[in-house]
Amino acid sequence: SCYLQDASHGNFILSEDNYTVVDSVITLPQTMEYYGDDDKELERVSEFAQATIQAADNFVDFDKYDSFIIFHAGAGQEADINSANPDELFSTFLTRTSLQEGLQPDNENYPGIETDDGKIVKELIICPETEWQPDFEPGDINFQLFGILTYLYCRQMGLPTLFDNVSANGGGNGIGNFGIMGTGAWNANGNVPPLPCAWSRYYMGWESDNLVEIDYSDTNFELTYPMAAADQIPKLYKIKITDKEYFLLENRQQNPDNSTLNGFPNFTFKLIEDQDYYPPPNDNVPRFNFMKNTYLGCEWDFYLPGPGYGEAPGADNQTVDGSGIFIWHIDENIIEAKFNPAEGINVVNADGSHKGVDLEEADGIQHMDALISMASWGSAYDSYREGNNTYFGKSVDPFTGYTSQPTSDSYYGKSQLEIFDISAADTLMTFSVNFDDRFKTDFMGENHFPAAVVDFDDDGSKELFYPMPNGNLYFWKNNEILENFQISPLAEYFAYDKQNKTFLLPTFEEDELRSILYTLYFVNDNSIIGAESFTNQTWVAPPVITDNNEKRTILALNSQNNTKLICMDNEYTISDTVELTNQLAANLMYKDNHLFYVDELGNFCSKELDNFSATETVTLADFPVSAQLISASLPDITADGR
Repeated sequence: SCYLQDASHGNFILSEDNYTVVDSVITLPQTMEYYGDDDKELERVSEFAQATIQAADNFVDFDKYDSFIIFHAGAGQEADINSANPDELFSTFLTRTSLQEGLQPDNENYPGIETDDGKIVKELIICPETEWQPDFEPGDINFQLFGILTYLYCRQMGLPTLFDNVSANGGGNGIGNFGIMGTGAWNANGNVPPLPCAWSRYYMGWESDNLVEIDYSDTNFELTYPMAAADQIPKLYKIKITDKEYFLLENRQQNPDNSTLNGFPNFTFKLIEDQDYYPPPNDNVPRFNFMKNTYLGCEWDFYLPGPGYGEAPGADNQTVDGSGIFIWHIDENIIEAKFNPAEGINVVNADGSHKGVDLEEADGIQHMDALISMASWGSAYDSYREGNNTYFGKSVDPFTGYTSQPTSDSYYGKSQLEIFDISAADTLMTFSVNFDDRFKTDFMGENHFPAAVVDFDDDGSKELFYPMPNGNLYFWKNNEILENFQISPLAEYFAYDKQNKTFLLPTFEEDELRSILYTLYFVNDNSIIGAESFTNQTWVAPPVITDNNEKRTILALNSQNNTKLICMDNEYTISDTVELTNQLAANLMYKDNHLFYVDELGNFCSKELDNFSATETVTLADFPVSAQLISASLPDITADGR
């Protein structure tokens, strides 16, 4: 009741007025072993359902009810992970077609289980009284019933299964643990199922008042999380590709109140006056008591995928919060073809290569399409957020120049949609959208230079800056072009000085054999362009920004026989020049007041900015001098902070 009330925003509430618990125990003519025969699973479980309904017909008026749940003694076989109890029944949702197949497979007109009231029971749920296995030993996983019961009741309400339920396809997890209709019924070992995914809530009509459809380019769209009290802020965005194919964006937060306990993120539920607590040494940790506490308003998404979540207090696993924006790719062509309750068709996500409801995993790897690792159930890196992935669109991120996966392509063709500038994970997140054709320029051809989203004019709102190879510079704000400038053709990637809010643009005039560094900044409501020329020199690398005001910017230019490193101060005036013995082989790198580079002979060189004339050199072993070095970087591969 609490789960559905929260998931539906109060649109669906179970109360004593609309459900009844039958205060009777029914004894069936056969044993658990008989009804739990896996070789005749559907036949025997259908017999079990029919025998139960017929036995209850004497004291239950079935005509009063629309849905039915049968609880049987013992545990469910779905929680028997050691395969030690094959006689147990699997929990299931039986439809008219499955009852027909199990009871009267040759009767195409089979109506369902008939009762004396005239009611024909066409659907019902079968669940155990517990998931506690009879061979349970200390240390075994203690599964709970709540998750699987919630999943099955959502099936009864009309939602399709969203994990891969066709074993012949090789197996997959569909939407994984990110929704109750995936494998989320087992989050927190079945104790705390996650909210339905964006599409499930959309399909049920539960987000109608919180949904906004986007069909235009703009910046700073706001998105809050499903359980937020602020109804004036959208909780779901829809971006159409076609009438039947679209993306849904939602913000899922694992720990929205940022509460901690003993240094770990803390699952929050409403405490009561006589609240139970765990025994020492965890006697400050509230213990949820199913007989006294309520889940209403709790953090349903706390146990979404993320290393460390769900560990007992004091565990030393690193906690990674997987909160952020989830981008769902929806294809109603597949949903309509593969979900038809009347015909017993329920395989929306059975084909991992073309799902009806697919999470665009932000880490670029579709882990949930195959059972190969723990990430197959989803990981903390599948949401879009600052520090993980902030761009979704084309195969090359125009802001970085790097390859980008996944893309916004349709299942049936290319898409120009881009979702970018995604904020840090929080209860209120922002993102920007570009439909590509809205940001037209006069440049024809491929532009390999990146764009940037910055607050250039320092008014608290970001602008989109996009330079063209021919030297045209464009700014857009709130979907409107602000202005464009013409400078010399770009020769290298630009740099942006965040402290001074200045773009540094390296260009080259071929007819004059002259390199020019343009500085573009904003003063008193005007964009200002400065320039510094270098005759008979060519750019060998993009400018590097440092945090040293005497050597704020370092340029690298080649002359006939060597490379010059030119330092510029905080005002972009030349403050120092050093000639290198050998030319650069690739870009400059900066870290901790040191400049690093690789020269043409394969030497790895470093210069301390405070002693710029000196150079420390290490020869790289087996460096292929004849090869072209494309780029160099300083990643912390060993994760030791260096």
